[in-house]
Amino acid sequence: MFAHLPHDLRRVRLRTLRSSDLDLFHGYRSDPVVARFQGWTPMSREQASAFLREQSVDDVPVPGSWRQLAIAEVGTDALLGDVGVWVSADGTRAEFGLSIAPVAQGHGYGTECVRGLLALLFSSTPVEEVEASADVRNQPCLAMLARSGMRVIHTRTAEYKGEMCMERVYSLCRSAHQGLSD
Repeated sequence: MFAHLPHDLRRVRLRTLRSSDLDLFHGYRSDPVVARFQGWTPMSREQASAFLREQSVDDVPVPGSWRQLAIAEVGTDALLGDVGVWVSADGTRAEFGLSIAPVAQGHGYGTECVRGLLALLFSSTPVEEVEASADVRNQPCLAMLARSGMRVIHTRTAEYKGEMCMERVYSLCRSAHQGLSD
């Protein structure tokens, strides 16, 4: 999959994060409102810079570990957000989570990113099932996952930053994805 980057969609480009993304990346990654429903905590500028250096390599990711990709605007290559992708050690399952900068929220970039990521995973890896989860209070994210063709498979109790919540888990299998594109 990562050999297929950058990957351009209609308005969104999936690409490797770069050190030059620092200002925009730090802007939304230091925003407590954006971080509220995320597994990460707000970052200092130094932490954001170190994270970008770590993620800017074009190496093939290690199975069983997370890799962050940039979500950028096709025309300008400006950072809109990032998406974390995890692929299981046997390569059959994947999970993702994304963050969109506040100025880019509500414009359909997240939905386009998720649809493109799903297509990329199913076309360039042996992944058979992709999952994503979201806090039930994060209604825009739940709507985006549903618009992307993913289906709720269960709801579970989870802890986000010391706060108990309900988390909805979405899934899409390769065969169901093929049915969406027919």
